Amino acid sequence: MITITINEQTYQIPSRWEEVTDRAMFVRLCNAMFKYESSQIDFDQFKVEIVAAVLKLDVSKTEISEALGCNIYSLSKVVTFPYRIEETENGIYVYTEICLKNNLLPEIGGIKGYRYATSPTGIVDADLTASQYSEAVDLLNHFTVLMRNDPETALTVLAPMFATLYPIHPHYTKKMPKVSREEKIAMLYNFRGILESIRKDPDYDLIFRKAGHSSEPNPTGSQSAIFSLTKAGFGDVASVGRMGIHSFLSAMVQQTIDCIHTLQGSGMKPGKIAEKLNLSAEQVLQFTTITDTDND
Repeated sequence: MITITINEQTYQIPSRWEEVTDRAMFVRLCNAMFKYESSQIDFDQFKVEIVAAVLKLDVSKTEISEALGCNIYSLSKVVTFPYRIEETENGIYVYTEICLKNNLLPEIGGIKGYRYATSPTGIVDADLTASQYSEAVDLLNHFTVLMRNDPETALTVLAPMFATLYPIHPHYTKKMPKVSREEKIAMLYNFRGILESIRKDPDYDLIFRKAGHSSEPNPTGSQSAIFSLTKAGFGDVASVGRMGIHSFLSAMVQQTIDCIHTLQGSGMKPGKIAEKLNLSAEQVLQFTTITDTDND
């Protein structure tokens, strides 16, 4: 946390996503990311909106004094966790970035969503199912594609994603809640952040680190992984769909390992196995009894 005092008021400002716990702040940060990604604001405005969010400042209703303006400018140089800058031979690119180990929106509009919480020791408590994961990732991928050309149409993804991650009980008797667009946008980015933390987990290296391909939230797409595990004997479609998210991903890893062993047993060498499974040779070698000198 960054501690600063402005006009005799002390602020605790997060310097990374793990330090964001305030709901209103989180919603504003996510909506700033959406506005930047949808080209509603430029990069300089994006940086100001980030600072305004962490200060809980309504810029449109606040008189910006010289001192406050200087502080906003200074903070915009250090509060950079919602994005990263990459410099390449073709130019400088800014990418929004979110990585979360907890669902920061456990309920929206009185409707309970999925549980996803990580303890300080790294223990995950989650009830997100394989079916929810697959459906929500499909929607997230669709949202990402639409955002490239038609951000307004991309927002149509929010309703089905909310229904997937915050399902209403069949016997729900209360008045249907009104959920703001801002909260639904935050819901989507919240899920995207959790997927990013899962993607970075080394336990799932075999399914998220494909050779020659950038990492994607869902390495198999749509419901194909559920059907694949069903064929491999992990249960019928319904039972696999009810698997917890980490049991589901672990099963996918085990299926890949079993495939490596099967191909090795048939006489195939690591290099060919890697090529067939779209993995690197190093990934394959750790699960074989063959040394890299035999990788020809």
